[in-house]
Amino acid sequence: MDDAWFRRQVGRHTNTWRDQPREFARRTAADGALALGALAGLVLLLVIAALVVLIGWWRASTGWPWLVVGLFVAALAWPLVRALRVRAAPPPGVVIGPQQAKEVHALVEKARSMLHAAPVDELRFDVSLEVKLVPQPRLGLLGWPRHVLVIGLPLMMALGTEPLAALVMHALVPLRRESGLRDALKEPTAWIERQRLTWAALAAGWTPSRLLPWWQDAVLAPFMDRFWPRFATRAVVLGREEAMVADRLVLSRCGAQAMATALLGPAVQQQFLAEVFWPQRWASARESHLPNVLPLRELRALIGASLRHPQAKGWLHDALQALPPRGDLRPALRDRLALTGDAARLSKRASEGRSAADSLLGRQLDSWIDLLDAHWQREAAAEWAEVHQAHREREKLLTELAESHASRPVSLDDHLLWIRTASQVSGPAAAVPIAREAVERHPKSPGARYLLACTLLDARGLLPSRHLLPDLPPDANEALEILRTLSDAGGSDDTRGGATDTNDLTWALPAARRLERALIQREGIEALRAVRMRIAELERDADKAMAVLTDFSGPQVLGPARLGGRTLRPLLERLKREPAIGRAWLLAKTDTRARGWVLHLLVVERSNSLEQPGPRHDWADLRALLDPPFPCFVIDLLHPDWTGPKHMDVVQQIFDTAGGRIHASRST
Repeated sequence: MDDAWFRRQVGRHTNTWRDQPREFARRTAADGALALGALAGLVLLLVIAALVVLIGWWRASTGWPWLVVGLFVAALAWPLVRALRVRAAPPPGVVIGPQQAKEVHALVEKARSMLHAAPVDELRFDVSLEVKLVPQPRLGLLGWPRHVLVIGLPLMMALGTEPLAALVMHALVPLRRESGLRDALKEPTAWIERQRLTWAALAAGWTPSRLLPWWQDAVLAPFMDRFWPRFATRAVVLGREEAMVADRLVLSRCGAQAMATALLGPAVQQQFLAEVFWPQRWASARESHLPNVLPLRELRALIGASLRHPQAKGWLHDALQALPPRGDLRPALRDRLALTGDAARLSKRASEGRSAADSLLGRQLDSWIDLLDAHWQREAAAEWAEVHQAHREREKLLTELAESHASRPVSLDDHLLWIRTASQVSGPAAAVPIAREAVERHPKSPGARYLLACTLLDARGLLPSRHLLPDLPPDANEALEILRTLSDAGGSDDTRGGATDTNDLTWALPAARRLERALIQREGIEALRAVRMRIAELERDADKAMAVLTDFSGPQVLGPARLGGRTLRPLLERLKREPAIGRAWLLAKTDTRARGWVLHLLVVERSNSLEQPGPRHDWADLRALLDPPFPCFVIDLLHPDWTGPKHMDVVQQIFDTAGGRIHASRST
């Protein structure tokens, strides 16, 4: 599904739902039921055909004609069998048996009975900070899922029993049962949400056939490429309403305090894990190629204190300002907190008292921690080895850049890469003199100035409140002044090899956001208000610019990106390792209607190899696979949006852009 198309469809369906909510829900339910009915009808027809063949073969004096017919029926049946055997990705974590953690099973059963929900087939613990319901369909597209409830053990160590029960109940809301068939027909939203979760799990886990896909995927491909995207755009609209219903149900049964604590605590602790805890643990991968940390054992002592971390207020602000990511249909945190009437601040009671892990697991907690630590080490081993190897490569790159610069000054692209690499390998303090030299050599480069400001702030750490230290040291003031200048005016566009006379506004928004974080630490209210107004203005400008730059109708202004070879080296290595990619182009797109903004395009043409992931992947999936070292828009020329005459002229222009191609495999 293309992001732009998906957003347009969701917006259109949202307007329809507002005008006729019940009719919209019934139409969506009818679409889902019709798809299930068609699949069930195909199964029934093939079963009847198989019985006819068996009876004919049994009664016939000569069996070979029926054998030929049977083979033909089997060939027709195989695509349907694949549709019934497609499986979702296995749920994370370790299984909690019925006789293990009985108190946790009792808590889940109590929440289920309060909602009159369907039974949960399996409980699991994992290392996340959330509670999630993971469907595991037994019959592929026909559904009949096993419902697996996954509870994060860190979440249990962070919250009390009542807030944990609120999150468990919220996860179980889609399983609630209507009081009767008439009520189910009147309000089919819960059933639609269950189908959306089931089919979304299958769509995420499905891998198209590499051998004769036109035959083996004759049922799955039309469903995944045509029906599922259209059903999903309608179901998402209803899923948002279902998420609000879930919040109201939890509030009515668990109370405002439990719900507010369940929302506020994890919102801050998630940032603590992402920015402090996990980076520190993964830093050990630099020294060892095997995981040598016990994260849950260490987290048990740290998770409660995370709400008192010096950055906790900033994390809370970020969480309250953030919008839910795509795929998360729940309202924004600030809207969910508005239901509770609780003030948007850290609740002291969130970290007081016994945790749910201590209350529900007791002496078993240590054994569960050991089990999950061992499970995490096994699961993280491959990625840990990759991180270790990447660090070794960065060390070599750092030495190469230093030696190259000693003999001849490196280009601006390589100098920016040198700053980032030095910060990753040796720390931000070691990168400060490299960044200063880059600014001296390229004083008009916004990229060099931005990296200098970031390294200065990172090297200093948290800034003290202005009440504790009214005057900052000179290096901190220098960094803040650089960020103010960049956020107010941008800079010259010489960081990407383009013209030096135009303003590059792409650095303004990151600079403003970094300045905002610093002012939150300093508690500068007036300055913070002005920066937030500037961020809102820049975000509006960025949205308008990206809308223009991602419009590929009509003539395009394309040119080669002209990035340095060392900057492109990691991307080129990934392109070489991916057999499905034949050729690749890296281009810079500009537009007179979006002056100061540049969109980098990574265009991929598939190879003739059988190892194809399939054209169903959208650009975001492919971008995650390739992981380019800079922001860019990835275009897969085999994607349905780019096949056919619609974009033929643009594709030809991409091919004809001199200096744009960066990769070509031997199979093309």
